[in-house]
Amino acid sequence: MNITEFAERIVFGTTMEEKLTRPGRLTNDSNRDSKALSTNALSRITPGRPYGLTMQTGRSGAQPPSDDQLENERSRGQLLHFLANHELLATELMALVLLKFPDAPSAFRRGVLVTLQEEQAHTQMYLDRMAACGVEFGSYPVSGQFWRLIEPMESPMDFVARLSLTFEQANLDYSLHFASVFERIGDHDTAAILQKIYTDEISHVQHGLQWFRQWKDPQQSDWEAYVGALDFPMSPQRGRGPRAAFNRGGRTEAGLTDDFIDSIEVYRQSRGRPPNVFWFDAATEIALEGHQTPRDKHLIDQLRRDLELVMVAVAKEDDIVLTSELPPLMWRKKIVDAGMELPQFLTFDQSHELANRKLGSLSPWSWTPENHRIAAAIACSVQTAPPQWQANQEDLFRKSFATQKLAHWLKEDDLPAYFTDRSVIGRVATDEAGVFEAIRAVERSGYGAALIKEDLSASGRNQFRIACNQAFGSSALKWIKTRVARGKRLVVEPQLDRVVDLSFLWRWDSGCPAPTFIGWTRPIVTLNGRYSGTRFGNVFGDCEPELKRFLLADRAEKIQAVAQWLTLRLTDALEERKFVGFFGVDALVCRTGGNYKIKPLVELNPRMTMGHIALKLSKNVATGVPSEFRIFNRDQWATVEARLDAIEIKTAGDGRWKSAVINLSSPNDQSRLFPAMIVGKTAITAARMQPNSHRSTAHGA
Repeated sequence: MNITEFAERIVFGTTMEEKLTRPGRLTNDSNRDSKALSTNALSRITPGRPYGLTMQTGRSGAQPPSDDQLENERSRGQLLHFLANHELLATELMALVLLKFPDAPSAFRRGVLVTLQEEQAHTQMYLDRMAACGVEFGSYPVSGQFWRLIEPMESPMDFVARLSLTFEQANLDYSLHFASVFERIGDHDTAAILQKIYTDEISHVQHGLQWFRQWKDPQQSDWEAYVGALDFPMSPQRGRGPRAAFNRGGRTEAGLTDDFIDSIEVYRQSRGRPPNVFWFDAATEIALEGHQTPRDKHLIDQLRRDLELVMVAVAKEDDIVLTSELPPLMWRKKIVDAGMELPQFLTFDQSHELANRKLGSLSPWSWTPENHRIAAAIACSVQTAPPQWQANQEDLFRKSFATQKLAHWLKEDDLPAYFTDRSVIGRVATDEAGVFEAIRAVERSGYGAALIKEDLSASGRNQFRIACNQAFGSSALKWIKTRVARGKRLVVEPQLDRVVDLSFLWRWDSGCPAPTFIGWTRPIVTLNGRYSGTRFGNVFGDCEPELKRFLLADRAEKIQAVAQWLTLRLTDALEERKFVGFFGVDALVCRTGGNYKIKPLVELNPRMTMGHIALKLSKNVATGVPSEFRIFNRDQWATVEARLDAIEIKTAGDGRWKSAVINLSSPNDQSRLFPAMIVGKTAITAARMQPNSHRSTAHGA
């Protein structure tokens, strides 16, 4: 029998005997041109299979049992059935490459032939052990996914990239992982089989890597050439097993470089579920205003660079995050090492690659005309269509909108007694006279100072505090005159004796009749009113006992009531404007007349907020462990960086953090803001700069 006849028997045979019988001595093809089939003749074929082992279409096929089910003999047989099909597919694919590429180097073909016979042996070992478990091959549906992904190969280079460096590389994780699982539960026979297969897989990857390096562009690194050799739906993601089973040692033994191993460990691309696409937008309010000064553009660019990676908190492993630049490899590795889900990253310049991908949904930081433009370029095949932009949605971003809504809602007769009265409501002004009249109205209401805010602004920016009973200084007059001259509307409201701030968070999904309340948090910001972070754990631990009783009585009944009150009223306002997406409300507790009162709506943020990011991150923290999401400025980071770097990640039994510092940016010399999740008392203490460096006051974060 010659090599071609042997390969044809395996590919087209319909019995396990034809598939698995070792050939003995093989001769070279006597007339390769007449015996071997051309690539075109072999395109899109299906291998012969015994009855009951026909490959299922799509991603169908029995799924393997989980590790904790393997104490059961039948479940072990089911797993072995799943693995045996993979080994049989590998056998058939190696026979196929011998048929498709008869002119490939003889040394390559001999190596494939040796590997093929080892795959035959692996299949037989699984079948024998499976039978001992009482499971017959064909008892469960079998998938043909490997075949469909590799069979279209057009060159031996395709073969080694797809099979040797992808699926066989992934088996370095699976085989060693399952060997340890079976050893742990006392099934030493199965463990020995998997250990033998693991050892063989190392040599299989070595063989593919040897030829891959001969055939690739010598100007490219192994990793660059590997990524370039795979076309969607193939990707390096398929060359890795479960995160917990990632096997660096086996890859090193197979000859892969450290850079290659690091790169594949952190590479992400959806393997089936249509990914959701997220991206950060620092320009929401400024963009809606229209005119952007050079200073505005510089600020937007800076914020985007510093904060865009926070979207990793809301994206899952199969999702995609668009960024201005790809995050460095080492940052991605730290996120993986921290136990977080790492999505795929693409730059905005690469987003055209998504035009023909099946996508789940699009979730920008906010829905604005600019983000609708970005979405339109990639929304060709999205399951959940982006919402339509309506001109009246811009109202939601204006502070005047929240001011007017609160004025209307506080007229209701059945307000809770602990709500503030209507004296807290601001006034909208469009000229200097209107601003000064609003300030005098604040003074007449008994307040000593007023806050003047631009109608479109966020995170405590573009606001000015002014004392009511003093002559207006030149800086205040200049600030007011400049903005009025630019045609900006201003909102003037009393500066309250704030004692603590609250943030309420929702998400409104397309097709849902009402928004989903996600939760509430306590924000912390700098003394000048900029958002600085969010506190979790004993969130009111630094408050006076009387204030804690006010807020936490009856399981925080007042806070829950505010959330329900807001949900009911905001639903109508948002539905009228066909709003979809994340949104939040800033509220506050103030002291007035010796009593605590809640102002339920300070600002509406019709977009994702840092509160959403913080709350999502807090789900990774072990029960009872205090934590803070923080955004440090440059000086603060210089003070605490060394101390925070010394904090080790420690986890509870469920994998959640007991101690950690998770950097949510990749700082460089140009960075100005440094977001991080700080977990545990020791880490929080290390993050402290100086007494009274921040307080709980939030403005649209």
